Amino acid sequence: MYVITANNVNDALFQGLRLMKAQGVAVPSRNGMTLELPAPVTTVYKNPAQRVLVSSARDANPFFHFMESLWILAGRDDVKFLSEFNKRMVDFSDDTKTFNAAYGYRLRNQFNDSGNCDLDQIEEVIDILTNDPNSRQAVCQIWDSADLNKDTRDKACNMSIVFRMRNQRLDMTVFNRSNDMIWGAYGANVVQFSMIQEYVAASLGVNMGTYSQVSNSFHVYTEGAAGDAYNRTNEGFQGGFNPYESCERLVTMSHAGMRWFNQDLKQFFDLYDDFGLAEVAIGTYWKSAYFEELVLPMLRVYLIHKEQGPIEAINHTGCILADDWCMAASEWLVTRAKKGSK
Repeated sequence: MYVITANNVNDALFQGLRLMKAQGVAVPSRNGMTLELPAPVTTVYKNPAQRVLVSSARDANPFFHFMESLWILAGRDDVKFLSEFNKRMVDFSDDTKTFNAAYGYRLRNQFNDSGNCDLDQIEEVIDILTNDPNSRQAVCQIWDSADLNKDTRDKACNMSIVFRMRNQRLDMTVFNRSNDMIWGAYGANVVQFSMIQEYVAASLGVNMGTYSQVSNSFHVYTEGAAGDAYNRTNEGFQGGFNPYESCERLVTMSHAGMRWFNQDLKQFFDLYDDFGLAEVAIGTYWKSAYFEELVLPMLRVYLIHKEQGPIEAINHTGCILADDWCMAASEWLVTRAKKGSK
């Protein structure tokens, strides 16, 4: 077992790249050749709220990662919304309409309780830890045994989440069967699951503790677009840079604001389903600071990028009141401007 203990995702990626370069072993997979570490890897984030990767070499799309995490918290499984931010997501759907193993849908809707009603595992965990803060039974399941022999493009890589509350801090461990270091572990996963952790912690009125992700197969692809992303990141990512040293303001979920957060989350996707992204962006119906200061500004900047181009969008990033997301959005848009692409 390898253990990477990191201050945040930027630190984790730097350590992971060094470890893969030193000890990665060539292993073929159904998606092409990989470099894989010869034992499972546990990444421990000491500051999981510091989830935003800022790197032109990695060129991660912060708008997609952020909006996908909201989509997960909303318990959805539709392709349409994610395709607004990443057209390639349709490639992981069997019918182009829904995903087989959408994390949020499985966490909040799919598994039934005694066959009588839909089981919202996130709310159950919150109830368990509210009633027994020392419980060791706050477990959410994502993997479905029916997938073992199922012919599908989408099998869950992350299998389960275990929460533990000690001393008014919520720790979380995620178990993963197959983890691409570049696009998975230190790309989408750290945002997705740390936001779930933040949601549960805020609902309980406690602080976030550590976030540990146990990856059984920790690898990078060395061929195709994924291989290009790894090579580009490996060559250009600079260690020692911590964007959070210059962050003065972060936007976080708060215990007092969770009622309004949940109301706004539902309203956000209801409006999207009825009218589309443009109507969501122009609305003034929001009651939570989180949506006013972060969600809606991120959406508006992204739509300006799509409609008018990255240069115009860069001029509006100042409306994103979270310094980390503002920095990442600006970096990504600058890269788009240099490439002359959307």
